[in-house]
Amino acid sequence: MSTGTADATETRISEPPSSLKEFLSYMGPAWVFTASQIGGGEVLSVPLGGAYLGMEGIWLIPLITFTKIFGQYYLVRYGVMTGDTFLDALYEKGWWLKWIFYYVFLGGIIYAIGLSGHLGETAGAFNSLIPAVGTNVWMIATVLAGLAIVGLRSYGVIEKIATTLLWVFLILVAFVSLRTAGIWAPNLATGLVPSIPGRVEGLGVGGMAFVLTMFGWIGAGFGPTVSYVWFAKDKVMGMFEPLDDGVEIDKYDLTDEEVHRLKGWGDIVLWQNLLSSAILAIFSFFMWTAAAATLHVRGIQPSGFTVIPEMAGIFTTQFGEWSAILFLLTTVAALFSTLIGPLYGMSRLWEDAFALHGLFDNYNITRDTTFRLTIVFFSAIPLALNLFIEAPLILFALSGALFAPVIGLMYLAVMYMSFEIDINSLSPVRKWAVALAVFAGVVMIVSGLWEARGSIETIVGLL
Repeated sequence: MSTGTADATETRISEPPSSLKEFLSYMGPAWVFTASQIGGGEVLSVPLGGAYLGMEGIWLIPLITFTKIFGQYYLVRYGVMTGDTFLDALYEKGWWLKWIFYYVFLGGIIYAIGLSGHLGETAGAFNSLIPAVGTNVWMIATVLAGLAIVGLRSYGVIEKIATTLLWVFLILVAFVSLRTAGIWAPNLATGLVPSIPGRVEGLGVGGMAFVLTMFGWIGAGFGPTVSYVWFAKDKVMGMFEPLDDGVEIDKYDLTDEEVHRLKGWGDIVLWQNLLSSAILAIFSFFMWTAAAATLHVRGIQPSGFTVIPEMAGIFTTQFGEWSAILFLLTTVAALFSTLIGPLYGMSRLWEDAFALHGLFDNYNITRDTTFRLTIVFFSAIPLALNLFIEAPLILFALSGALFAPVIGLMYLAVMYMSFEIDINSLSPVRKWAVALAVFAGVVMIVSGLWEARGSIETIVGLL
């Protein structure tokens, strides 16, 4: 129960936004997450669905985006309600939960391996626009640009750039899709009826296996999901505000008014996630329909890392070179935002993890230095792998095999910890949201294990 011991005149926790303008001013963490996610699983997998299946299976987009988001909602909400990130909380638990802390921590390295695919795709899209430079040069330039931006260690800069890129590629891909509406629109109603999808050779799966694969790839990936927590922390929402101000605060010291305000901040996080999932669904819809209207109708069935150039080629033939340039600019914006958002968030995660282990108390090293060393490390991994191994499919598959089930584990762990918040209903109260979060967690573990199995088979086949 709240003790109400704080001075009533103190304003340790600000009132949550009460107008649309104020709400939008706090949408930054959701914008950065959405921009980061779109350039990941959505750009790589959604066009393959449209290319192989046409409009069949498009019903999966709203199902996945509007269920997975609730697990993420509780990850972010936990920090806003308590002032501790879920990582902090896991570290304080017994080993039956604490091991997830180290799983997530090491996930930074595995995620960096997976970024090799995104880096290669970004450089490939740049190279399609200006081929004279060469893919390797574009990869180096992309990494240097990312380091220059993220190295500022400014969440505000990341938010501004990611938000701009988000709306640029949303507008562009909407334009591209709507230009082809006459082709895909007649089959839309049929595609929205749930059915078992056919086989998608570009992903090596079909039927329910394709459904599970899509659950793993779209909606909320590991890097963007984990990073979202630190985006909210650096936006100083809810209980993060007094901690950012250097004010010592305990949940049992909250006044009734502060508890009321925290509940309001929890609602803000919910609406952030709902709006984010809506944007993800809209973007995925446009990408799927664009692929269905260009690649599928021509019988072109690309693999995961040729789908973007294939689509650009069709746009050149069908609408002119200007449309292909627009599409490639869309892809570049999406992929680059996927690189900078999680690079910032994962580096903040490592910085806080080192703090929990006493690095800054016991050694003469600052948080800024640690953060910048971490972003260099995370950037060097995908760049080196692409330059010297040149096997993005193997690297992407390896990343999936090593880290597939972690999102589901995070969802279920944070749900358990959320019910330990025993202060005036700050624990979850929406049963339907809890049910969706648990459902998403279980499905993510199942789909993650399935993805790991498929990734291992892919690695064996490519070696």
